[in-house]
Amino acid sequence: MLRTRTLSIAALAAVLFGSPLHAQPDTTKIGAINLSYVARTSKAGKEGLARIEEAGRKKSLEVEAKAAELQKQQTELQKTSIGLSARALADLQRAFEKSRVDFDRLQQDAQKELEAMQMQFELEFRARLAPVIDEVSKEKGLQFVFGLEQAAIIWWNRAADISDDVVKKLDAK
Repeated sequence: MLRTRTLSIAALAAVLFGSPLHAQPDTTKIGAINLSYVARTSKAGKEGLARIEEAGRKKSLEVEAKAAELQKQQTELQKTSIGLSARALADLQRAFEKSRVDFDRLQQDAQKELEAMQMQFELEFRARLAPVIDEVSKEKGLQFVFGLEQAAIIWWNRAADISDDVVKKLDAK
């Protein structure tokens, strides 16, 4: 009986103390960062985004000027087409069509240039950000840091967000 009781107590202890309820807590710490927030609020991010925005304004002005020129050319074509020979009219239409194609190319080139600037900014900004994220992550004892824009995060504790810490460190450099 004593032997059965000892085995029962030993079995109960094994179940209670060997169960996950009494296991060591998981020490994995996870952080999250909102990279677009860091880009919008840090000095380096604001400077880069301002350069892109300024380039976008300049390109927009170029496109608008070319559009006005094209509109003027179209109006001239419509006004002067009356009384012109077939050959002269064809020449004017070809010139207008060439201007329209040039305008389309200008728009496409402007868009590609701005996209390239955006991509270059993102690459350079992430390269500059990587050591700062590494530093903040080590200070906080994190094993993982998720980008809030990329990860499929359903819920998260705002205390895990290191974005403000990263902005402060980045601005201090």
